[in-house]
Amino acid sequence: MKLTYQYKFEKECAEIHEVDLLTAFKNNFRRTKCHHKIIMKENELDLENQIFDFNYLYKMVSPWNIWYGIGTMKISILKNSYDKSYLIRFSISILRYIVFYVIINFIIGVKLMTINHLMLVYFLIFYNIVAITSIVYKYIGQKRFFSKTIRIGDFYMNQVSKSYDWEIILNKKTNSEIIEIIKGHTLLPNIVIELAKKELEKRKTND
Repeated sequence: MKLTYQYKFEKECAEIHEVDLLTAFKNNFRRTKCHHKIIMKENELDLENQIFDFNYLYKMVSPWNIWYGIGTMKISILKNSYDKSYLIRFSISILRYIVFYVIINFIIGVKLMTINHLMLVYFLIFYNIVAITSIVYKYIGQKRFFSKTIRIGDFYMNQVSKSYDWEIILNKKTNSEIIEIIKGHTLLPNIVIELAKKELEKRKTND
């Protein structure tokens, strides 16, 4: 962690699809209860958490949410021209969390100077243990989030694709059943619909 109260996760990849990866990050942020405003740009994803906007105040509810207390984040994809590889960078500012942490300790410290109460000492110790544990927990969670998204993409789509062997299931269905899936007449997610389209195309090619 640097003195700017911002840390970065970085990973170099040989080949990626930039738009698909940024979309996967965007979807995964939402699925991990990230309440930031997300702005997608070319080769970049900006996340803002406006402390004075009422719609964002519930971000402070749970200290165990890995995005709790974070003001801004950014996903950047940088292309290396010399070898055509990509550097994926995830920068996170925890300045807001640090300021809040220092203010609470300062207030309790001033109280202890005026009121030497044992319960305040216990509270200060307990608060610091929870705060430090929360920071470590979030750091590990954010690092895993970054690595997992690069590795598998959209969490939900990966979960659906691995929950059943859809290729075998679709292979056993009739053409009319496949068409019903493609038309969206079932409750199956988009990833299964795409697999159904591939199955139907394969059958047409083999005929």
